[in-house]
Amino acid sequence: MGVIQTKIKQAKSKNKTKPIRERKSSEASSLMSSFTSSISSKASVKFPSSDGDIDFLHQHHFIVKSIWSTNFSSPINNIINGDGKILDALCYAGTFVLELANEYQSAEFVGIDRYKLFPSEIKPNNVNFLSADLMDGIPSEDNYFDFTHLNTIEPVFLLENWEFIIKELIRVTKPGGYIEIQGFDFVDGNLGPKFMHFVGHYMLLFEASEADLKPRNHIRSLFSSNLEASQHDNRSILLGKKGDNIGILFEQHVTMFFKETINEMMIQLMNTNSSDYEESWKEVLKEIGEFDTIIDTYRIWGMKPNNNVNDI
Repeated sequence: MGVIQTKIKQAKSKNKTKPIRERKSSEASSLMSSFTSSISSKASVKFPSSDGDIDFLHQHHFIVKSIWSTNFSSPINNIINGDGKILDALCYAGTFVLELANEYQSAEFVGIDRYKLFPSEIKPNNVNFLSADLMDGIPSEDNYFDFTHLNTIEPVFLLENWEFIIKELIRVTKPGGYIEIQGFDFVDGNLGPKFMHFVGHYMLLFEASEADLKPRNHIRSLFSSNLEASQHDNRSILLGKKGDNIGILFEQHVTMFFKETINEMMIQLMNTNSSDYEESWKEVLKEIGEFDTIIDTYRIWGMKPNNNVNDI
């Protein structure tokens, strides 16, 4: 076991704070009653939706790749090195698609997203981006793609949404093709009270729209029931210097998210001002090292069977 893995194992065994779900029931519930009026609709969540979010999305892609040392875990090397058809069903700024398209120039790549943050003109010839809402269905014929990929940055879907989403991913994937979903369990690590204060408000942004914050087990169950060779894996990131380079990078990434990407929403929700918000985040950064804060990322993948009839 490596040094970082040992540190993570030790950090996870600590019991400095109550489990986040227990703390959520007291702190986050009181926050909900105080601020529901200001975040009463799904429209309150405005990320990622503007050009100002693109830098964060690019950074997110490359940090995820660094964590996993690869862009995907599915066994698709033969497909992607040939003339395979690859779908990124929630492509954001298109970084995943653009990088793979340049590396695997014989394959065909399609990225879809409701927000047009992807490049419309300057892109490789083997790339096509489509503006579409995943919840309206994937604009593709059945059994078209050899590999379908979905990376979720934000908890914007309900549990019943996941059944529809996975049904769509299965529908557009060829029998024998692979489907892979990647996400983060932001609420599974050891969080100190100051970071929890931020996360509690962050959770309210999405609970106002009843989004599910931890769909991992539900997704795994749907994959196991409908796909063959279903597998899952996870990586734990120890934030800050104790996590070495990737821990430092991820701490910077989380800081960028709270200080630059969703800061306006958070300031309004926390009923504070920019200066106090900045000072509060500095205290969070001090606390991260003290509580050995961990964030988990996971991947779940499986193969569409030849007899699949899309009957989730």
